Amino acid sequence: MTNQKNKNISSKLNKFYFVTMIFIILSFSTYLFYKYDTLLEYDNKINELNEKINLANEENEELNYQTEYKNSDEYIEKLARDKLGMVKNNEIIFYDNN
Repeated sequence: MTNQKNKNISSKLNKFYFVTMIFIILSFSTYLFYKYDTLLEYDNKINELNEKINLANEENEELNYQTEYKNSDEYIEKLARDKLGMVKNNEIIFYDNN
């Protein structure tokens, strides 16, 4: 009789452990799924920010190029010729009337 009670108690404990383990596994799986979803969101944000950084760097390079060009003698000479009509010494300007 005692052996039967021990088997019955052991069987109940095994069921309890089984149900507890299933609960723990399901809880952990849900937690991991939530964390994975959060990780994907952060990964997408990182990619978007990297794209914005790349675009800003390209724009910065273009602005630096324009700044260097506008400070160059070539640009200043072109501006003086086109806008102000200035010429170099010993230079003759021909106008086409047609």
